[in-house]
Amino acid sequence: MEWLITGKVRGSFGLEGFLKVESASGEYEHFLKLKEIRLRFPRTHAEESAGEVPYQVEKCTVRTTDALLKLRGVDSPEAAKKLHGAEVLVPRDMACPLEKGEFYINDLCNSVLVYKGNTVGTITDVVEGGGGFLLELSEAATGRAMYIPFRSEFIGKINVHAKQVELMHRWILE
Repeated sequence: MEWLITGKVRGSFGLEGFLKVESASGEYEHFLKLKEIRLRFPRTHAEESAGEVPYQVEKCTVRTTDALLKLRGVDSPEAAKKLHGAEVLVPRDMACPLEKGEFYINDLCNSVLVYKGNTVGTITDVVEGGGGFLLELSEAATGRAMYIPFRSEFIGKINVHAKQVELMHRWILE
């Protein structure tokens, strides 16, 4: 089963251990149907990868700017505060529904970047930069990592099913 990041724990709420969750998409209704989630904690310098911990969702309340999640085993404000900053992962089929022509950022990972039909590299990640999202690219010829702004002037057609993304201008790789 594929799990997608759909939000981030921004704090605790109340005395029963509720978590304040900010949605990555801005849509909160899908949180109401959740039965289980995973929390991924930021890695520290001592760890090689971030850990994921499964939780059962006991209750959810959707508000204007966040969702309040009550997780089994998190029963106090102190326990909830320990989860601050964790990413909320949900099964793909429980994530925010997509409109026609939309895709999840996760769908871009491991896609090939092509310029005029030629592969120039593989998208290894999508990261947030100061002015928006950046595609992390492993260049085909050299293997070096580089970043390309995920903006319409640089990125053309995206074919999620073929795992292919069009690069509009080769000069950005120089």
